[in-house]
Amino acid sequence: MVGSAISPIQLPRINQPPAPVLEGRVHVRSLREYVEPPTASHQLFVILARRKWSIVAFAVLGGLLAGLVGSLRPVLYEATTQLIIDAPSRGSLPVGAPSSQDLVDSSIDDHITMLSSQDHLRRVMAALRKTGAAETGQDNSASGNSRLEPSAIPAPRTRSLAGGLLDRLWPGADKTISDSQAEDASELRALRQGMRVGQELRSRVVSVAFADDSPARAALVANTFAQVYVDNLIRRRQASDQQELDAITTSLPRLQNDLQAAADRLEKYRLSHGAIDQGSADNAARERADLSQQLSMSNADLAAVETRLRHVQELRAQGASFVSVAEAIGGPELADLAARQARAPADQELRNLTESKVEQGIDKIAADANIFRAQIATLESRKAILDAVMADTASRLSGLRVLEPQVSLLTQRYNELLGRQQDLTRRIGVPSAGISILSAAWPPTIPQTLPAIFLVPPGMIVFAILGAIFVTMRNHFDRTFRGETEAEAVLKVPCMGQIPEAGRVHAKRLRTLVLGERSSAYSRAVTSLLIAAAPNALRARSSYTALVTSSVPEDGGTELAWSLALAGTRMGGRVLLIDLERKGVQLTLEFLHQFSERKSRHSFADYVCNRSNLENAVASLHEIGIDVMTAAPSDDLLAVLSCEDGGKVMADLHLTYRIVIINLPSALGRPEAKFLAGWADAVLFAVRWRKTPRTLARGVLELLQGNGSLAVPVGSVLTQVNLKKHAGYRLEDSADLLREQIA
Repeated sequence: MVGSAISPIQLPRINQPPAPVLEGRVHVRSLREYVEPPTASHQLFVILARRKWSIVAFAVLGGLLAGLVGSLRPVLYEATTQLIIDAPSRGSLPVGAPSSQDLVDSSIDDHITMLSSQDHLRRVMAALRKTGAAETGQDNSASGNSRLEPSAIPAPRTRSLAGGLLDRLWPGADKTISDSQAEDASELRALRQGMRVGQELRSRVVSVAFADDSPARAALVANTFAQVYVDNLIRRRQASDQQELDAITTSLPRLQNDLQAAADRLEKYRLSHGAIDQGSADNAARERADLSQQLSMSNADLAAVETRLRHVQELRAQGASFVSVAEAIGGPELADLAARQARAPADQELRNLTESKVEQGIDKIAADANIFRAQIATLESRKAILDAVMADTASRLSGLRVLEPQVSLLTQRYNELLGRQQDLTRRIGVPSAGISILSAAWPPTIPQTLPAIFLVPPGMIVFAILGAIFVTMRNHFDRTFRGETEAEAVLKVPCMGQIPEAGRVHAKRLRTLVLGERSSAYSRAVTSLLIAAAPNALRARSSYTALVTSSVPEDGGTELAWSLALAGTRMGGRVLLIDLERKGVQLTLEFLHQFSERKSRHSFADYVCNRSNLENAVASLHEIGIDVMTAAPSDDLLAVLSCEDGGKVMADLHLTYRIVIINLPSALGRPEAKFLAGWADAVLFAVRWRKTPRTLARGVLELLQGNGSLAVPVGSVLTQVNLKKHAGYRLEDSADLLREQIA
């Protein structure tokens, strides 16, 4: 058929009636506009609802694993020993401390830190070895692995280079050291893993708990843990107190000698300088203050008398009247004589008497001044004596004040050391660690380990959350197409429809689906797609050409092309399917084998290049009403399509066929696809639902469209859609309508 030799002579075409006038290019609807895009929470809810059974499977798996792990865990018993810290006394509070509770909190932190230290764990391990805890663990190793059994922990298999060299030189030394270190490390690790130290609420109680599969061993370890700590604190405090007591005992004789020497110096000073007290010094100071006050008053009186005397002498020298002089001297008798003298100035006897009284008044004022001078001299002499006495008293008191504090300080220090010595002696005799055992541990009867059934709900919850995260992440990284919205958003072309999956498709099955079961979802979807792709052409009963292609052959482009061709037979008129796969497609070969009555002797290239007429280039499938034109393996479609006028070829085909379907199974790596797009009225790009990668489909579609120079409308079609799974996405598109119709 396709490999026959054809003469290169052009064959004349059959004259046929002119084709009806077309309305122009087919119009494909524009992209959707979504007023209310789904929110992120709605999308998350849809994803979780769609994959709910996967999440349930994760939860069931988590419950089973949790139950299995719980059943494999050893049953542990926890014994608890309680320690109580001594309350701090009010005298022991440091200056500036906020409260005693802060001191208690600090002490509790210190005790918890020391209880959890590595040194204390080693002391506990040594005490357990002495008391036979290791032998107890060995006796119980047959029934259950002891947590303190070092043999339960495998020794490391890898050895360093230095260890290997030492083993060669001294074969037994390194093994002994490594075994001992491994044993100690395993026991310390077991102690640390099983031990729990903490404060009981806000109290002064510290609990020490140990968990083990043996109740008796758990109680023994907990009690040993607490007792070793208390005993170690007692020994440390006794050693510290004894060291301090020895230091005090050594320093007391020296301090006693210093105190005795200071007391001797003080007594000698007192004997040599007399018994001086502070009262005598105070009396002398008060007496000196009184003398100073009297001296000040006497000086003031003397100054007043001297001023009065000078004034009187100045009046007499100036020849003032007796009245003025009498007023200056003062006195009622002298004032009366001066008044009488003024009334009788000629009375000589009265004048002489007045002058005599004036002289007596002046002498009296002068005598008063001399008295005040003598009094001032006496007071100054007494003051000088008091100053000398006070200087001597101050000198003796200063020496006394230097010696007395020395004696007081040495006495106070000596008394403090004596009191401290007595206190240390008492503490050494009755030792106290500042912490004591409040309640010893007893072998527990109730296991600490929860039953396996209690681990199932948390395991299910955790794994359900993990399952939800896994489903969400998988959906986020799923870069395929799941609905019309995603297809239009990624490919930037309208999505013309969705074709349901039909299982394994062969020729008879496909014919039955499209033509035999017209009420099926597949038949309605294909028919609706054909009508939606060319509504104007079919309404005007004009010819129509569609190019069906895809990224790869597995996207279902061939099945879509044959389905459209079968649906086109229901529109009336002849239908031509051009299959341009040169190697042949299995579905096309099945149709040709089962329904072909007359095989074609020439190929598509022969017809396009005028090496054959239409009748010899097509194979007629009269039973289904479709003619098929195929490409030969040797056809160079790129050369044929680039040289021929596609519009003229398609116009010739439209004279005979109303619907022409061109099938190009894969446009990837097929440059001739760009030329074929110009031959068609519309391009249908098949994309397999949840299989075709977005990047691949977008890249192939961009190569097909070029730089926007393609004037033919392009639409995408989602193929092999699982309607049941698609409903779980809740995208509310045409696939949901198909499912609702067949429900």
